Amino acid sequence: MYLSVGQAARALGVTPDTVRRWTSTGFLPCERTAGGHRRIAREDVDELRRAIGGGGHLEARRAREREVDTLAQASIDLASMLDRQELLATIARHVTRLCDCSTCAISSYDPEAQTVSMLAEYDARGRRMPAISDFSLSGYPVTRHVLERQVPVVVNVDDKGADPAEVALLRGYGDKSVLMVPLVLQEQTMGLLEATDWERPRRYSPQELRLVQALAGNAAVALRNVELYGNAFVARSRVTSITDRLRDLADRLGALGGLRREDDWPGVIARLARDLFGARSCLVVRDGEVVGAAVEPAPGRARNDAGDDAASVLTSVRAGSAGRWEVTVTLLRPADPGEESLLDVLAALVAGLS
Repeated sequence: MYLSVGQAARALGVTPDTVRRWTSTGFLPCERTAGGHRRIAREDVDELRRAIGGGGHLEARRAREREVDTLAQASIDLASMLDRQELLATIARHVTRLCDCSTCAISSYDPEAQTVSMLAEYDARGRRMPAISDFSLSGYPVTRHVLERQVPVVVNVDDKGADPAEVALLRGYGDKSVLMVPLVLQEQTMGLLEATDWERPRRYSPQELRLVQALAGNAAVALRNVELYGNAFVARSRVTSITDRLRDLADRLGALGGLRREDDWPGVIARLARDLFGARSCLVVRDGEVVGAAVEPAPGRARNDAGDDAASVLTSVRAGSAGRWEVTVTLLRPADPGEESLLDVLAALVAGLS
């Protein structure tokens, strides 16, 4: 049997707006009619009514409403954040508040490598905790179950049937309980929330688990938004960088026209290319012979301590009246989009000058 929003509100002793807010956050499951109206299963309403004390415990109802209001505020906070570290701290703050727990850890999940990597952990006071190293799921079947099945699981140190590896991990850190909740976005698991209690074993009601799952869903969306924003920002920065360097090259073209009168004009081009790309080195080659070189890192660029294995190389080839020309730059980083085209412009200039 299904109830309307008004019927559910009367059964729960709350306002229809509260019921709508609960259904919107996922705290109270609902279905939609063809006309878009909410319909709530009677058993879900009855279960929630028992949790908040039916119609007789006003303080319990108010406490539950405050929890859901906290979730609503968390949704607003997370949706407006674009800084990754600030977002992680805010997620942890809301989780520790909702769960009344000691710490919250947020991790990413690599399904192919079957590994979990901690992004950050904060305690209930907002202090960042030391991060643990990445770990494989091969030794933690319960954590794998949470991530693959997309279900929350609670592990307590006093649970006789709990996984020994998880219990040993809790004991090793002096924890009493951990609630693991998957971060799921568009049916894909992207990470893990862990709400840890240092003081006592915990038993979470179905409503409490729904509340945390709803927050985890909002957190997953917010983390993906930050990732997309970061990628877009980097892309815009790269385009701006290429545009600025093209403008710099255009400003120098007038002076480059007289280079053919200089014996070392290929060397001038090599130094120009090195500076434009912020490269480790640049070589100008004619018919297999190096005729110009800039072999020191560009000014302001440190040497690459990781060695040549961490470098990337771009080469452009052009045919000129004086032979076959190659311009090669060695970078201390991956090449940015557009840099190959910029090098082609320089190589065409070299061929034209020849």
